[in-house]
Amino acid sequence: MKHWVFLMCLILAGAFPLWGQQSSEADRRPPTAAQVMKFFEVMHIHDQMQSMLQTEQKQMNIMMGDMFDKQLPKATPKQRADFEKLTSDAMNDLITNYPIDDVLRDMIPVYQAHLTESDLNQVIAFYSSATGQRLLKEMPAMTAEAMRVSYSRLQPEIEKMMKNMGENIKQMAEQPGGASDSKSSAPPSAAHH
Repeated sequence: MKHWVFLMCLILAGAFPLWGQQSSEADRRPPTAAQVMKFFEVMHIHDQMQSMLQTEQKQMNIMMGDMFDKQLPKATPKQRADFEKLTSDAMNDLITNYPIDDVLRDMIPVYQAHLTESDLNQVIAFYSSATGQRLLKEMPAMTAEAMRVSYSRLQPEIEKMMKNMGENIKQMAEQPGGASDSKSSAPPSAAHH
């Protein structure tokens, strides 16, 4: 799922050169479907979606393997192999039949509603340039590195928050009526009547 979020961010990042620019009244018409498809082509969106699907497939295989281990912890090697083939076949079928081209066509009205023909021409011109193509090529690595930097700042705060939450839960359990009193405050059983 993170990969889909990244892809959407990348698509939206394509509009960054537009911010702060004004177009004349004549340039307020929406882009054509062909322009939007050209934008997708220049941004390599089809290839990126295919790559994201393959990454999702790997993650789903891991998740399905974990689920299998929990459901059948004593599975035989044959059962495991059969399950892995079943999962792999199902995921391959899903990815093979995922209608990327249809999804892209469905996205055209979104771009037509938010961008003008002039806007999209400028974006296409930038991302068609050597600099724009280099930016697209380097974007995944830059995003991954930026996420690591961000997480290194966030991790200590998350640990602190988790510690505080644990202490709060412990205090709640120690208060009268808390979880530690649940045995003593339980209603008498029917055997005592």
